[in-house]
Amino acid sequence: MRERLGKGMTMKPDKIRIGNFGPAVNRERRQKPRIYDPIFVLVRGSDASGKACRFTTIARNIGRGGLCAYAPQVMEIGQKITLHIRFARAGSKPLEAPAITAHAVVLRVEKQFNGSYLFAASFLLHRFI
Repeated sequence: MRERLGKGMTMKPDKIRIGNFGPAVNRERRQKPRIYDPIFVLVRGSDASGKACRFTTIARNIGRGGLCAYAPQVMEIGQKITLHIRFARAGSKPLEAPAITAHAVVLRVEKQFNGSYLFAASFLLHRFI
């Protein structure tokens, strides 16, 4: 399955090839842009037993629909959490940086080699504060 882009350019589902012999270039498959800068996130919620959890972490990436971040403890799929995300720039005063508070639900959890967990959460509701 190829889509014709223009003279000498074709696009396959996962690669773009320029010309007949040019190198293939991987492209982002997501349709929503992502922020890949390290951004501090405060995570609050409770586990299945009702025990409250609260920790600060660094987001791996943030997009319009959610984020991917690291957790020091296991998160459960379907767990509802509240995220406080502050977009501070290097050298700026963190309390003056724009921030978002979001309610989210955990969609995916992967154990990492160092004992931490990588989780993906989808935003349910968010607002700038």
